[in-house]
Amino acid sequence: MEDRHNSLEHALLAAARVPSAPIPCPAERPDLAGAYAIQQRANAASCLPVMVWKIGLTGPGGREALGAREPIVGRLAASAIYCDRSEIDFSGKEMFAEAELVFEMGADLPEQDAPYTRADLCAALKGIYAGIEICRTRFATSDLPLELLVADNAMGHGLVLGRKLADTWDDRFAAMPVTLTRNAEAPVEGSTAMVLDNPLDALIWLANWLRKHEGRSLTREQLVASGSCTGVTDIFPRDTISVNFNGAEGARVTLTAKDWKE
Repeated sequence: MEDRHNSLEHALLAAARVPSAPIPCPAERPDLAGAYAIQQRANAASCLPVMVWKIGLTGPGGREALGAREPIVGRLAASAIYCDRSEIDFSGKEMFAEAELVFEMGADLPEQDAPYTRADLCAALKGIYAGIEICRTRFATSDLPLELLVADNAMGHGLVLGRKLADTWDDRFAAMPVTLTRNAEAPVEGSTAMVLDNPLDALIWLANWLRKHEGRSLTREQLVASGSCTGVTDIFPRDTISVNFNGAEGARVTLTAKDWKE
């Protein structure tokens, strides 16, 4: 079993380096703990620290569809963070965009045995931002079972860090209207309330998940993409994606077609 896990890990690393060569889904897949172990080892192989934690399946529909009992976690390096109004190369066969409320940590959370609380997280925050998460799979299809989705880093690819919305948490962020627009199409309507009913609860969940499962804590300057406020939107080369939070543009990104073949 370990050899199969190592083989899948190496294949995912290769597909991350060469997006034009996605890998087939294996006939046998790891259990959830094994999938997270693959994700961790793949991150360690990059020799780059985690600068973005991404939370997926924060809506009940996604969890129910995949049989997940809780959200899932992915991790990105600083090189996967893009400035507002960036251009990003279209990679692989499929890419997706999600509007996200992004938290910035201003202080390390202390290591502790007791669960982190709302007060702990609010005291450690430095900023709250609009963001666009860019997702893609390293497999030949994005229609993945839960374990392969986790092994695939929850399809994490990049995070566009947009406008700063506040320095600290405010309860208006619990149910703020959000839209995502692709080109000149009608916007996708959403809300921050789609994220575990409150994005702050997603942040608290992540802090306690890391404490329990990985024995680590959130640290200063790390970002947390808290979950999709608008669901998943397919994106294509030459698309421009923008997100609005409470009626004001929060972030924008354009997909280039440098390596795209019609």
